[in-house]
Amino acid sequence: MPYCVECGGKLTWDRRLKMYFCQSCGLSYTEAELSEALERLHSMRDEDERSRRYREYLDWWLSKKDRSRR
Repeated sequence: MPYCVECGGKLTWDRRLKMYFCQSCGLSYTEAELSEALERLHSMRDEDERSRRYREYLDWWLSKKDRSRR
């Protein structure tokens, strides 16, 4: 079952309107809009993960440099 990108609530499918509706906030999505929103959400998570790994690596690398100077 899909979840709302905005609030995380459950989405229900309306066959007549061919749209998803959030049970919590009332936001509506077509299939294309939901797919696009989920893709954007996943790409942002991927970017966040990459930048977190880069920062961790940089912190590790700089800490090794500090130790070697002592």
